[in-house]
Amino acid sequence: MDRALMGETSADPTADTGRRHLVVTLQLPDRPGALGSVASRIGALGADITDVRVSSRRAGVAEDVFHLDLPAVEGVDTVGLLLAEIGHVDGVVAPSVSYPAPGCCG
Repeated sequence: MDRALMGETSADPTADTGRRHLVVTLQLPDRPGALGSVASRIGALGADITDVRVSSRRAGVAEDVFHLDLPAVEGVDTVGLLLAEIGHVDGVVAPSVSYPAPGCCG
């Protein structure tokens, strides 16, 4: 999945801290267990979910906004790994990934 097409910014202002703070918007099936499956995949990569909000629910699809602290590993595309891992959950789409300004989101 091309993150540039999903609205990801190219500059990561938090990369030097050892963790990256990301805001990931996901569209997933509005069914029991879907959010838990996504959270499990995120946790499997050592990411910390610092906030999650259900933004909308309509026509069987929920749009959730996750704030994540993802470990930064030199030489590893951890954002790509995150998106691939989330992509293993049936019906999940990540329309945007962004790096908020330092200090904006705790």
